[in-house]
Amino acid sequence: MVFLRYVRVPDLILPPVSNPDMKEIQFWLRIMMEHALFMQLGFPCTEAEFIRQAIQFQRAFEELLKESECVQPAQFRDFVGRTIRLTEKIREFKRRVLHTVITCGLKLGGYNFPLLLDHISREAEYFLLVLHKVETGDTSIAYHSIIQENVFWLRIMGEHAKFIRSLLDQSERKIAQQAQAFSDEFDMLLAQARDLEGFLWDFPQVPTLPRFEEDIKSSTIRLRNFKKEAKELLERCAMLSLIPVALADHVRREAEHFLMIIDKIQRELSTERKKS
Repeated sequence: MVFLRYVRVPDLILPPVSNPDMKEIQFWLRIMMEHALFMQLGFPCTEAEFIRQAIQFQRAFEELLKESECVQPAQFRDFVGRTIRLTEKIREFKRRVLHTVITCGLKLGGYNFPLLLDHISREAEYFLLVLHKVETGDTSIAYHSIIQENVFWLRIMGEHAKFIRSLLDQSERKIAQQAQAFSDEFDMLLAQARDLEGFLWDFPQVPTLPRFEEDIKSSTIRLRNFKKEAKELLERCAMLSLIPVALADHVRREAEHFLMIIDKIQRELSTERKKS
């Protein structure tokens, strides 16, 4: 028995899963963990049960994130399945809290705004789509889904600007003005993406699409830099707001992720042009 146990040791020290799929999962696990934290901070102190559940979700996603660092190839499918189940639960929790808020079910206010709750619910839905694609082994961005990716992320970026503006102290007029300008800019890009979605219904290859992606990239880089500067100001206590430093870093990382997706989209568009 001792000999057999030693023979099996090499099976236990295989290198952990390290691929783009796991990196994507780790990114979203951290996002979900932070969502639970932000929800916890946003509940009024009278909502003890909601606070308790948010803390549980935060810890559960933190445990999965730690586990992800040492998942072996043979364990990957099970890990993805457990991540799906936990993400489905937090999605349901977010929607339940949203319903409670919009039906005036909280005893006191707090600052879990309905749009914020809907925002993080949509991100949980997106993560579930990512996980199901990982299960099937197809994590590429299909050409026909490029506009849907743009619509999702442009809305997310525009809402980030709105959240920053709403959590600033009223005296921060210049930064509030910048946040409002970004909100307006991404609302415009979102409307343009939805127009293109209609154009692409019958004509999948539209020459204006690559130019549109460049416009999105330029705007997102400037927004990412704005978020980065906001985080640095918060760290130095040089900006008056209710924004936690963790939230500023959270939205910065999501902008970075969108830029990575834009790069993937641009490569796909380049491949399609070469085919035609």
